[in-house]
Amino acid sequence: EAVSATEDGRGRFLVSGTLGFDTVPELMKQAKRMFASVDNAVVDFSAVDGCNSAGLAVMLEMARVMHQQQKSICFRSLPHQIHTFARAYGIEDELSQADLLC
Repeated sequence: EAVSATEDGRGRFLVSGTLGFDTVPELMKQAKRMFASVDNAVVDFSAVDGCNSAGLAVMLEMARVMHQQQKSICFRSLPHQIHTFARAYGIEDELSQADLLC
C-alpha cells in the first residue's frame, strides 16, 4: 500500500499508509517539499497502518533534514513498531531526550 503525507498549512503533516522500504523514498520527497515552507513541523503517524524498520529510518531522516536547516520537528502517534525498533537499536531514550516526540 502506498504511503502519503498531507499538510494542513500550519506545519502539521499527517502520514498515512504503510511505511516500508519501497514506500519511504517517495514519502521523503513529499516531506522535503513540505518542510521547505515551515520552521516547525509536527509529523503525525496516527494514520499509518503498518511499518517495518524503514519507519524508524524515515523518521530519523526527517529529523536530520530539519536539524540541518535549523528547524524543529516532532513526531506524534508513532506506530508501536517504531518504538520496538528504537528500543532494539538502543535509541528510544534518545528520541525522548532530543524532544522528537510530541
